[in-house]
Amino acid sequence: MTSTRSADGRVLFVYPGGPDRDLYLSALGEAGFTTNAEATVAGAADLLAIEAAPDVIVMELLPDPAEAWAFIEWRCANAPDVPLIILTSLIRPDGSNRRKARALGCAAFVAKPCSLLQLVDVVLRVRRGSRGLEISTYAESGSSENH
Repeated sequence: MTSTRSADGRVLFVYPGGPDRDLYLSALGEAGFTTNAEATVAGAADLLAIEAAPDVIVMELLPDPAEAWAFIEWRCANAPDVPLIILTSLIRPDGSNRRKARALGCAAFVAKPCSLLQLVDVVLRVRRGSRGLEISTYAESGSSENH
C-alpha cells in the first residue's frame, strides 16, 4: 500500500502496479489528496473493511474485469455515498462498459489514455458532487468533455 497525506480528501486508488499508477498517485498527492493504493480488488476490499471509507474510489477494470465489476456493483449498491470512478483502457466499441458503469451508479467513466491533470480534474469534479461523467476525450486546453 502506498500513502501520501493531506487534508483535502482521501482517494482509494485500485490499480495494478506500474509506472502509470505511480504517476497518477503522485499527481493526486500533489493536488492535495491523501491516497491509498491497492493493486487488487481483494486488497481494496480488505482495506475498506478496516479503514474509514475514502471520499472517492478510482479503479481500473483490469486485470480481472469480472472481479472488478462484482466489486463495483457491490460498492455502488452498499456504499452509494462514496463515489466510484472507473479509469480504464478496457473500452468497448459498443459503449457497453460506459453504459454498465452508468447503470451501476458510478460517478465517472474515464477512458485511458488520460493525462495526470485530467485525472485530477475528474476527481476534483466528483469530489465537488459531479456524477454521471463519461470522459473519453479532452480539449487541448485541459478541460474535459462530458459525453
